[in-house]
Amino acid sequence: MDDIKCEILPNKSGKGSSEKDVDHLFKLIVIGDSGVGKSCLMHKVTTNEFMEDHEVTVGVEFGSLLLKIDDMRIKLQIWDTAGQESFQSMTKIFYRGAHAVFLTYNIASRESFEHLDTWYSQMKSSTDEVVCFLIGNQKDKENEREVGFDMAEKFKQIKELDYFAETSAKTGQGVNESFITAAKILYQKQIKKILSVQK
Repeated sequence: MDDIKCEILPNKSGKGSSEKDVDHLFKLIVIGDSGVGKSCLMHKVTTNEFMEDHEVTVGVEFGSLLLKIDDMRIKLQIWDTAGQESFQSMTKIFYRGAHAVFLTYNIASRESFEHLDTWYSQMKSSTDEVVCFLIGNQKDKENEREVGFDMAEKFKQIKELDYFAETSAKTGQGVNESFITAAKILYQKQIKKILSVQK
């Protein structure tokens, strides 16, 4: 994966260019409990800023990331969904057409990690083939850690997820790398699909 050249392109508005200006468009959904930092992850990767005071997401928030891979312009549509139980039925609607899902928890909250099974089941029942990443956010709260790295790695293996990373929307650690890796995997899958059709 490291041999694929990839760069993040300027995107001042955070909404990205029109779909006509890109070669490939992928929809990525960020799911998980309320308060794990889903909105902060999206905001960090699309604006390179951290939101210290963020109101709870109601319904869905939307942003986009423009990248260049192998001279192709890639657009990641990032959908940040509400984590509260009352909005979870609404969240199912947004799985439609998704190419990738970030299954997100807070490393300082064992409860948010234990709820991943529910989120995973909802994802499996609402999507067909998607690339699924396990994201342990708020790594800056290392002193408050309740979920060990090995514990999350085991969950990733049991569920046969595509990737696992710990991130911090506050410091930026692992954030860009996770979204870039998702874009690379999706791009590779798309190229393989095109080649198989051509055969």
